[in-house]
Amino acid sequence: MEEAAADVLVVGAGPAGLFAARVAAERVRRVVLLEKNQRPGLKVLISGGGRCNLTTTRVGADLEAQYGTRRGRFLRHALRAFPPQALIDWFTGEGVALHVEDLEKVFPDSQRAGDVLAALVRSATRAGVVLRTSCPMLQVTRNAGGFAVTTPTGVITTPRLVLCSGGLSYPKTGATGDGYAVCAAMGHTIVKPVPALAPLALNVAWVHALQGLVLDAAILTLRGPQGEVLVRRQRPTLFTHKGLSGPAPMDVSGSVEEVGGGCVLEIDLAPDVSDDDLDAALRAAAVRDGRAHAASALPPHLQERLRRALVQQAAADGPLSSLSRQARRRLVACVKRLTLPVDRSLGFSHAEVTRGGVALDAIDARTMQSKLVPGLFVCGELLDVDGPIGGFNFQAAFATARLAGLAV
Repeated sequence: MEEAAADVLVVGAGPAGLFAARVAAERVRRVVLLEKNQRPGLKVLISGGGRCNLTTTRVGADLEAQYGTRRGRFLRHALRAFPPQALIDWFTGEGVALHVEDLEKVFPDSQRAGDVLAALVRSATRAGVVLRTSCPMLQVTRNAGGFAVTTPTGVITTPRLVLCSGGLSYPKTGATGDGYAVCAAMGHTIVKPVPALAPLALNVAWVHALQGLVLDAAILTLRGPQGEVLVRRQRPTLFTHKGLSGPAPMDVSGSVEEVGGGCVLEIDLAPDVSDDDLDAALRAAAVRDGRAHAASALPPHLQERLRRALVQQAAADGPLSSLSRQARRRLVACVKRLTLPVDRSLGFSHAEVTRGGVALDAIDARTMQSKLVPGLFVCGELLDVDGPIGGFNFQAAFATARLAGLAV
């Protein structure tokens, strides 16, 4: 097979790969970018419902905290060297006007993910990146000069290899976790990849019956098998025919998968009301009109369907005058600490990102270069890094890719 050479070879033309290749091409002579699909950036095109939530407006320590203590510490240099505002300025400079929506999400004004992808491809091409589509990485071997990467059309040799091949989420985009095997073969530990940012699957019939109902202000607390708090979120929640979706449930899904299930989801449906105040409201309502149904005395921001479901779960269905003290306490507990068993999410086919991947302790956080293999760089979703819904994963991808592009 024909053999070619590149100063830098980047594998994976997603957001990280396109960005790393462009940054590198502005500094070195020949950068080749391989993409297994017929076109680059498929995950960009489907992100945010086809609108591409490309970053957030959170900054500094608050931004880092969204990834968790360990992962946020690893990302600190990347995020502070290239914060969300820098990414916003870059896209604006490329002609993509942006705006902020709820939950600090940043979207293109056009509402078209294609405009984001076009800017990334255009800038990479302008910088001189050689993009080869339908060209998967088949094998990687080390040699005296660096690496030899076998493709269907030949072998490409390079002293610097940048892996941006992604994880296992959204397999319909061609995600197969190719980079894991390459990194493992070179001595890197691979933290078990699990789906994250996926809807939760709940085997609870009454939850399914509430399909379409939305909670805007509820607090979700995920407890692990030993009752320990794994994660807490106060973001919108959507009831579905399979369980729970929306930002809050999807944010906690990675933790469910990471511990292998056996979790309990605890939901505070009225975080602005204390147990005592809710109990007092129920007693006062019974004095005013004991014939009224117990559901009518629950916080009015809860939809009637949900209120009636709660009184049934608390075995408190009936007129207020008939509620015993124990029934009233059960009803208060259902509103303040509704508990639902959860063992899994809907899996990689519904996951927006992968949790797990190349262990961070063997990657230089200032350059994304392997501490084990000189010349090997790892970026984006291939790393054991993930964040919540809201543009955090794209921000991490762009920030880590930029460091690699500058360091090759």
